[in-house]
Amino acid sequence: MKTLKIGDTVLTRWGPSKIQKIEICPKPGDKYGLPTEEVYVDLVDRCIFDFEEGWQYGSQLDFIPH
Repeated sequence: MKTLKIGDTVLTRWGPSKIQKIEICPKPGDKYGLPTEEVYVDLVDRCIFDFEEGWQYGSQLDFIPH
C-alpha cells in the first residue's frame, strides 16, 4: 500500500512542497493529532501536514507521483 512520509513532495496551495511534519487525527477536520513519520494514503484525510510555507489538511493536498 502506498504511503506518504516526511520528506516526500506533494502539491500544496503554494506549489510543490516537502512534508516537514505529519499529525494523524482521530477524525477528518480535527486540529490536533499524534505526530507520525509515515501514513498510508487512505488515511491522508485524517492528517495535518506541515510545510515550510505553512500547514494544510490532508484533504487539501494533491499527490505528485514518484
